[in-house]
Amino acid sequence: MFNYVQNRHNVMSEGEIKHILVALDESGEPQKGLEKAIYIAKLTGAKITCVNVTVVSSTLVAAVTDYRKYLTEKAQKMLDTAKESCEKQGIQFASEILHGSPASNIAEFAEKQNVDLVIVGSRGLGGIKGAVLGSVSNSIVHKSIVSVLVLK
Repeated sequence: MFNYVQNRHNVMSEGEIKHILVALDESGEPQKGLEKAIYIAKLTGAKITCVNVTVVSSTLVAAVTDYRKYLTEKAQKMLDTAKESCEKQGIQFASEILHGSPASNIAEFAEKQNVDLVIVGSRGLGGIKGAVLGSVSNSIVHKSIVSVLVLK
């Protein structure tokens, strides 16, 4: 048993995972993602970057400029809370607000920022909602060249 635990921790040894990206949104699941990222960062010494992707239809931007501002402010509050959680644990933190397609933006950001692990939540949309809306986490898994951890 001891060897299994020791080997299991060696999988996430210091230096292997240096940069973790956590996708945050307004659902409760991203908090789980941040908690998991903090746990892994404490094991590996990794830094954490959190992103939030705001989505406003380009055809409506002129009509909903205030809405985009509202979404950006809401996202910033969420990222500030995440920063506070990481700083309490002594973990290096960065954040970014992205605009547009969540899956594409997260996958591209992860590649550009040399992220080692992306953590996303799975909202578990099933049935008609899942078919119509698709799955952001599933799309990230397929688009990303970086390892993706999907939390349920």
